[in-house]
Amino acid sequence: MNFHLIDWIILVVYLASTVYVGLWVKKYVHNLTGYIVAGRKIKVSLGIATFTATELGTVTFVYFGELGYVTGFACFIIGILAFIAYTTVGKTGFIIEKLRQYGMMTIPQFYELRFTKKVRVLGGLILFIGGVLNMGIFLKFDGIFLSEVMGFGPQALGFIMTLMLIVVMSYTILGGMFSVVITDFIQYVVLSFAMLLTTVIVLWEVDLTTISDAVMSGYGHGGVNPLENSRFGWSFIVWILVTNIAAAALWQPGTSKALSSKSPEVAKKVFWVTGLTFAGRAMIPMFWGVAAYAYFGPGESTTAAMPMLLGELLPVGLLGLLVAGLLAASMSTYSSYVLAWSSVITLDVINVIKPGGYSEDKQIFISRFISGLIGLFLLVFGLWYQIPETAFQYLFITGTMYTAGALGTVTAGLYWKKANAVGAHAALILGAIVPAGFLILEKFANSLPDWLMFVTDVNLAGFMSFIMAALGMIVGSLTTQKRVPAKVINETELSYE
Repeated sequence: MNFHLIDWIILVVYLASTVYVGLWVKKYVHNLTGYIVAGRKIKVSLGIATFTATELGTVTFVYFGELGYVTGFACFIIGILAFIAYTTVGKTGFIIEKLRQYGMMTIPQFYELRFTKKVRVLGGLILFIGGVLNMGIFLKFDGIFLSEVMGFGPQALGFIMTLMLIVVMSYTILGGMFSVVITDFIQYVVLSFAMLLTTVIVLWEVDLTTISDAVMSGYGHGGVNPLENSRFGWSFIVWILVTNIAAAALWQPGTSKALSSKSPEVAKKVFWVTGLTFAGRAMIPMFWGVAAYAYFGPGESTTAAMPMLLGELLPVGLLGLLVAGLLAASMSTYSSYVLAWSSVITLDVINVIKPGGYSEDKQIFISRFISGLIGLFLLVFGLWYQIPETAFQYLFITGTMYTAGALGTVTAGLYWKKANAVGAHAALILGAIVPAGFLILEKFANSLPDWLMFVTDVNLAGFMSFIMAALGMIVGSLTTQKRVPAKVINETELSYE
């Protein structure tokens, strides 16, 4: 058992305080805008904190730590690509500035504004399915981390997953975005401090020379150069860069922070400054994973090695603080994601197909009910599904199911006058088909003929999905211009809230 009494005290007090604050702010939720986008009152400092915390859950540490363990320093390229993507979106305002200016609450809302209701429903369904699948492994990986770092072992996995789910869903369902942004700020401060101290201790116990020697002896130049690493290469780098740009502008949990901002200018600043933190968000847990490889060697479970290292090296008190911070950060991540997906299926599918729609109170009720169903799915899926490749690649390929089509649809909708509903349908469908096909066919890789094996290459599937989506938009729009004229946004009719 790695956890001691002082660690338990820190954990219980911190989590209880976080849940209390999350439930306390429920009194500020008066309408749908307050529940989904926090009343559009988020300023720069709070926006940066909540955005960073949203993308810094326990699962983030596990999958980045796993990459460090299996690839060495080569995976640091991912942090660099994330930095480039998010700062570029923040500096230019690519997509997010216009969406906030138009007063959108979800991405598919724009599909109806620029195209048709049918495009909105299709886009909402794809976003919901891809998003829920994307977070399907969160609970399992969080459980693995906690069971190993706390010293319980794999036998406690199911219990820890269930307990986490109950705590997270309680204040997510009740508080909405207000709960998320307030508790995110707490997580941001605590985790920053705990990560810094943890890195110092890891370096003290496993010096940099030992780590470098282990990487070179185990992985050779591929442990440093991503172009020489069999898991990466040029197709991976291009795919991840484009996906990061698409995710920065269009991934609903993150984009909701821009849509919750006080103004388009605030949204741009939030994304630009947050981009500066994203390199560290990736590289710090990656470094812990590389250190675990040097400390334990290549024989450990790839997902459990990094948590095991922290459980052995961190002193009493700091271990409790780190686990408490990560657990609370996971709560914020789950909250943002669950709220995003339940909002999309409610606002962009259920409410749209109902003639006349539902009242705001009814929409909030439906969103809360769907949030509970998503939670149950996470528990069942996390215990059952075996992911392909690494967790990181699974997360990006499921995310690509939505972002590939969304990038082509929204970009063309904002910046190309000839984009029409036919092109939008084609982009959304083609962008989703390739990743979905990979997830299915990868399970039957041993039965596929040699000439068809390329479809099980996750990097190729991810890269091709963006190509297919772009072609779908361009060809679909150009060949149907006369039959389906492009719709023009009447900006004078927008509320700009």
